[in-house]
Amino acid sequence: MRIKQMMEDVGFPWGYLKDVTYRDTDEVKNRFPQATGTSGFAHLFYDAETNTSSEYVNIILPLLFSFLDTTEYNLFRIKGGLLLPTNTGYNMPHIDMNRPHTTALYYVNTSDGDTVFFDETNNIIKTVKPEQGKVVIFDGSIYHASSCPTTATNRMTLNFNYDY
Repeated sequence: MRIKQMMEDVGFPWGYLKDVTYRDTDEVKNRFPQATGTSGFAHLFYDAETNTSSEYVNIILPLLFSFLDTTEYNLFRIKGGLLLPTNTGYNMPHIDMNRPHTTALYYVNTSDGDTVFFDETNNIIKTVKPEQGKVVIFDGSIYHASSCPTTATNRMTLNFNYDY
């Protein structure tokens, strides 16, 4: 609950993203021509590549430790996401990074903006409904996509990228 209150606070620093999947020009658009990217907001809690560490990262780290089953891991990134209601369907399918990794997606609130997973031939293989406190852990090489809510006021997530 502390995480949700923090991310909903008027003083929490969200950054605007024109496309929440960062997929303006790459080959993924050809693979999923029906998908679009929507705008939204993000907060970068931690990024090893850019040596970024938010002042809020220590509030988030205990959550990561609650579902990691080892102390031997490499943390690449922790990012918060905020999507607002649209009627666009799912966003552009993507992988979070071009290296072997595991992704853990934590739903900060309950929403109707599902997460959609795809197989190698671009078929939907699974959808997950955001429920506050749920964690979905998966192989980071699986293409996945967020969906904006249509009836809920927002969809908030924490995205953890790491490997063992």
